[in-house]
Amino acid sequence: MTCMLSGAIANTILDPIFIFMFHWGIFGAALATILGQILSFLLAIRYLWHFQTIRFEKNYFRPKIKESLQTCSMGISSSINQIAITFVQIVLYNSLTYYGERTVYGSDIPLAACGIVMKTNAIVLAIVVGISQGVQPIIGFNYGAKQYSRVREAYLLAIKWNMVVSAMGFFLFQCFPQSIISLFGDGDKLYFEFAVLFMRIYLFMVLVNGVQLLSSSFFTAIGKAMRGALLALTRQVFFLIPHILVLPFWFGIIGVLLAGPVADFMAFLLSVLLVSRELKKQRILSQREAFSEQ
Repeated sequence: MTCMLSGAIANTILDPIFIFMFHWGIFGAALATILGQILSFLLAIRYLWHFQTIRFEKNYFRPKIKESLQTCSMGISSSINQIAITFVQIVLYNSLTYYGERTVYGSDIPLAACGIVMKTNAIVLAIVVGISQGVQPIIGFNYGAKQYSRVREAYLLAIKWNMVVSAMGFFLFQCFPQSIISLFGDGDKLYFEFAVLFMRIYLFMVLVNGVQLLSSSFFTAIGKAMRGALLALTRQVFFLIPHILVLPFWFGIIGVLLAGPVADFMAFLLSVLLVSRELKKQRILSQREAFSEQ
């Protein structure tokens, strides 16, 4: 956490210095980001020599196929999710440009509004992802120890706090969208009109958005990486992209915005279905374990 925060804080401090004091513009912003990342990297490298329980040896750096595949399986759902987000952004930006040109908003306003909405939502998602990743080792440890009741308890506890964070985001996005958008700069009436509309519609189902992310991490934690990867793909690839392409045929640019909550709700239903089945299996296993002990 120290490594990550140090880079972020350095970036925040250097941005206004390079942009406004040195008048370096976008080059200054990019340089501040790079220097922040380098600082985080150097702190992480320095930490490697301060491990108290691990000593590095040459044979540790030789790749082993079995261990490498196991390691990859643990991170495949997060990796796929990040790649999918990139494809979603490409399709979303192109759709907003295409359909925006056919409205009074033009192509620039939808793109600007999209950038603000995505960045704002990323703050909420960062907290949700943090909770999801933080509960992974707890779920994995208890699943391996066959403490299935604790697995269920940890999952439901993480869901509860994800819902609390998401509820706060939903309240702010629906009640104070213009105030949030105003933090990123000024614009004309059309700009604020579309940006407010974008935030309210596209993020309407943010309340349940974290369930899919947590459920994907849940399956990865219990060793079912493929199911976790499937859930990681559902919202972004299987549901969101097709709806972004199809709904505008009937609703125009509003259809692009509607694709977000529709995909979120469908991914939520699928997540609930798969996790409910898994927890039911674990409950049966727990009963069998208790019966065998008797």
